[in-house]
Amino acid sequence: MKSVNQKSPISLLAAVFAILSFLMLATRTHHFASLNHLPSASIAIFFLAGMYLRNMKAFWFFYTLTLVIDLASSYFRGQFGDCITTSYPALVLSYAAMFTAGYYTRPNWQQSAWQNNIIKVALGLFVASSIAFFISNGSYYALSGKFPELSWAEYATRVDKYYFRSISNPVFYVISAIVIDFTISRFLTDKGLAKSPQDKV
Repeated sequence: MKSVNQKSPISLLAAVFAILSFLMLATRTHHFASLNHLPSASIAIFFLAGMYLRNMKAFWFFYTLTLVIDLASSYFRGQFGDCITTSYPALVLSYAAMFTAGYYTRPNWQQSAWQNNIIKVALGLFVASSIAFFISNGSYYALSGKFPELSWAEYATRVDKYYFRSISNPVFYVISAIVIDFTISRFLTDKGLAKSPQDKV
């Protein structure tokens, strides 16, 4: 029996692409429910896109999709809302951090023990999510013009309030992807999702 990748590698990549696109469309509108952290699925999508799609075209597609969704949501709301400000372009750096971390921490179930893969992904996700949070959160408070008198002490209080929730948002999505990847690699194929032929940025 041929493996999933051997039989239809393009179809497998297309399935990953479709699932990530669906998640973006299904959850991105939550961006307007909270102004102090990235959407729960968006940063996970960029991390997983870097890990499995591994192509800059995928990064720019999902970034463009975030713009379209945000602008469309703003149009139907009749206003941009507080989250689309002069700090908004800084989000691309947050997403780039997630994509890059995903690219370099992809699991390889054949060459490394599963424990090492889990630790590598967990550390990469933690570091990238922290960087993404401080870029998005810090730029919002520094560049939006809405907090001209905000002190460092007040900012630290706001970080304490939102930091853990922000970095924990993508955990469910990433864990789900890793479980699926490991299952495919262990039981259905000798390659798995992480051994995608599309291995170039």
